[in-house]
Amino acid sequence: MKGPPAIVAIILLALCAAHPALADGRADWHDYAWKAVEIETCTAAAGVVTCPLYHQKWDWKRNQWVDIEIAMDLRTGTLQLSQRLTNNDSHDDDYVCVTALVLDAAGLNLLAHHQNWHIDAGQVISKSFTYASPELAKAASVHIGSKQCRKGAGQDDALYARVLAGIQN
Repeated sequence: MKGPPAIVAIILLALCAAHPALADGRADWHDYAWKAVEIETCTAAAGVVTCPLYHQKWDWKRNQWVDIEIAMDLRTGTLQLSQRLTNNDSHDDDYVCVTALVLDAAGLNLLAHHQNWHIDAGQVISKSFTYASPELAKAASVHIGSKQCRKGAGQDDALYARVLAGIQN
């Protein structure tokens, strides 16, 4: 096989062999404890959708918690996300990965949030984030997951970058 058909075949094989993260929900994120919240179960008032609190341990055997609050203003296409890590273990520090994905009805990501924070024993860390998407009104569900990032700082950051690139395309 020579010429343009061979080049096309090589390009197609290369694309199939590559494994980039797709903007397709939780499939690319490994070892997370996920909770899916259907938008229809969230509370809506004056164009703002407030979802139930996510409260999950990042290490099942310890008193260490992730709390996430999400409110979406569908009129402005903005999402407010508040994240809090509470480490009630006085002898254990960890890296903690937290990911939130807003998906449409087809399961494609509209927005993605990812943080990998180091938290010391007995520490509490809180921070709020704002994200925007002109597609936010199409949100059908929010998937929130957390895990102990045993590989340390930066674990899943490259995946997050690929997912963001998939959303923008």
